[in-house]
Amino acid sequence: MPTLVTSYFAESIKTGDTTTLSTPSFTPATGEVIVIKATTWDTAVTSGTPSGGSLTYTRQTTAQPGGFNCYATIFTTIVASSPGSMSITLSPPSGTSYHTMLVERWANAGLAATPATNAVISGSLGGTGVDTPTATVTTIGSNSIITWVNVDDQSNNPSGCVYLSGAIQDGLGDGHLGSSSVAYHAYQTAATPGSQTIGMTLPTGQKWTMTGIEVLDVPMVAAVWLFRA
Repeated sequence: MPTLVTSYFAESIKTGDTTTLSTPSFTPATGEVIVIKATTWDTAVTSGTPSGGSLTYTRQTTAQPGGFNCYATIFTTIVASSPGSMSITLSPPSGTSYHTMLVERWANAGLAATPATNAVISGSLGGTGVDTPTATVTTIGSNSIITWVNVDDQSNNPSGCVYLSGAIQDGLGDGHLGSSSVAYHAYQTAATPGSQTIGMTLPTGQKWTMTGIEVLDVPMVAAVWLFRA
């Protein structure tokens, strides 16, 4: 199963700006999969793009539903040969925004040519007065990880937040005091292939935008490419 080496969280000021976001310096090992999750408080404001270590970064999925919603996107890169000490920088968003970045380094990991993602990317407060982010990712591998991000444009207080499927939070962008959105960064295990639920049960009343991808276990990477061949 992929192992999280470490993660780095960075955020702008809560009132919003157009700053770049950067990680501390680190030295990745050859073979690591690096995942970069980025958010903004406005679906019309796109995040910047990552750079660093002379690596090639691929945008894997974007949740940009339009209307009164936030924006979330996920990039990845695979370290074919360690570049030595490096950092990752996310360029400025397309406009003033409270924005966040979460960088994860995964060992014993790989990616499908097109990683599995969730089709349902947003939801709004319904007539019941309760709305929480829920979606499914249909994984293809055994012992995979699903890493995902959810942004709440309703800016509910994240205190006491509860995740579905045993997900682990590894970054929180808490802008609820200024109604600047709240960004939840998390990951979870997926032991067997098939439909996996991602999301939260608390807080309720979210105006959510969410996206996630599957990170494969190394033995599954070889099996997937053998099957495709």
